[in-house]
Amino acid sequence: MKYLTCILLLLMLPACSLTIPGVASAPTPTPSVTLPASLPRPPRPPTPIPPQPTLAPTPTLAPLTLSERRRIFVQVWETVRDHYLYADYNGVDWQAVYDEVSAQVDASTDAEAFYRLMERMIERLDDDHSRYESPQEVAAQQAEFSGTLRYGGIGAEIRDVDEGGLISSVVPGGPADRAGIMPRDVIISVDGVDYEDSDAFGPGGPISQVRGEPGTPVRLGIRSPNQPPREVVVIREVIDLDAFNRVHARRLANSSLGLLSIPSFYVEGVDRQVRQAVEDLLQDGPLTGLIIDVRANGGGYVHLMRNTIALFHDGGIIGSTSGRSSSEEQRIPTGKQIPDLREVPIVVLVSEETISAAEMFAAGMQVLGRARIVGTPSAGNTENLYSYDFADGSRLLLAEVAFYLPDGTPVEGRGVQPDRRVDAEWWRYQPEDDPQIQAAIEELQRAE
Repeated sequence: MKYLTCILLLLMLPACSLTIPGVASAPTPTPSVTLPASLPRPPRPPTPIPPQPTLAPTPTLAPLTLSERRRIFVQVWETVRDHYLYADYNGVDWQAVYDEVSAQVDASTDAEAFYRLMERMIERLDDDHSRYESPQEVAAQQAEFSGTLRYGGIGAEIRDVDEGGLISSVVPGGPADRAGIMPRDVIISVDGVDYEDSDAFGPGGPISQVRGEPGTPVRLGIRSPNQPPREVVVIREVIDLDAFNRVHARRLANSSLGLLSIPSFYVEGVDRQVRQAVEDLLQDGPLTGLIIDVRANGGGYVHLMRNTIALFHDGGIIGSTSGRSSSEEQRIPTGKQIPDLREVPIVVLVSEETISAAEMFAAGMQVLGRARIVGTPSAGNTENLYSYDFADGSRLLLAEVAFYLPDGTPVEGRGVQPDRRVDAEWWRYQPEDDPQIQAAIEELQRAE
């Protein structure tokens, strides 16, 4: 995917990094390298709950014969056996899994039950990255990547905090924005039910009640900073998920410093978006410093991450991705650097929600000497997924390699270490008051 941080399949799935596509039949063998039998794995980092689709993206699943089910099952199982990153399968007896699931495949009666069975089999690896996707889910991810997937909601990202649901961002011109809801507002109730009364909302929690069919209303209790609570009725609309992933940039007030936010590397042409955003900043005059915010970036495609680094540094090696039977140097392309940024100092902001390909971005900028890193250690979750597509349209995303710095230090399990650590719940602040941004400004001023 962590890729796609993850593939990084950004809004729909746990983060990761997609590296290269695979095939359903026997993958091409790669040269053997000496690697650790297994790598440490961090706990799943806390992340904001993303918007989920409420509109069916694909038709009903096509039926599968028993022979088709068995063929796909064997291909999936053998791919894990031969290529999974951890030689001990995270303590799972993979042969015993075959014996157990084989009988269940024979007993499955329809395509939906079979795909759920395959999903559960891969979930037993318990690495937070590897997953099996049905043809429906593959279609949804393709729609997300192309920016065509939409959902019914209010057009806001919401974080669960002690006070309720913190609005961390809103889609400009979306339903929440038009209703006067702003970042840093807190949802304290949904349709009259206290936001913190989780039992009243069922398994999906209160956020599931904020979503809904386009055209229907939702009544939200809102508390804005330093204001009394109020109720707001918002009419749900179809929301373009691409709006949450869009790169954006602006100049900090009364300064020649730029603030560039890259929410995901799982966006088609994200490197082109970054280039355009920086060039737009430069139209108002030279920059004396640039802050790149990847604190909420869950990852994405590794090649897009490399192309993005290339905008700020011309070439170089940032480390390698290595697994049981392969190792690849991560080289930055040449000839793509933005000329007016060559001498501009850069700070990259990271947090525990900086995952996979986003961690590789921050680590790469650090090891190349192109940027100082400010914030808190990143997630340490750099397993890269290889994609294996099957004849029925389903897909296995399998953790096969992890990221190592040029000196051999793994980022997996330890994260990217900031040059300047600043512990802060950064998402509670406006940019002008954000302690981590303030620290980044100080770092840039020292570099002048």
